[in-house]
Amino acid sequence: MDLEKRLERIERLLIIMNKDVMTADECALYLGVSLDRINHLVVEREIPYYKKGSRRFFKKSEINEWMTSKKMLTNEEIAAKAAQW
Repeated sequence: MDLEKRLERIERLLIIMNKDVMTADECALYLGVSLDRINHLVVEREIPYYKKGSRRFFKKSEINEWMTSKKMLTNEEIAAKAAQW
């Protein structure tokens, strides 16, 4: 990736950081995935989103919550739960 493209990406990320609601393109950039992956998650109803006409919007707070919703337990947490049984 050349310097100009990298600077453009950083600029877009800075803009996204100041927004509460993102477009699908912005959500993909925010999550570091492709737009196709976002569309797949939408079709499968795996990611929270809103629809206005044909456009999809994503609340950053809900995306952050969604990203951290399936916490994997550490070995220590697993051992603690096992000890409670």
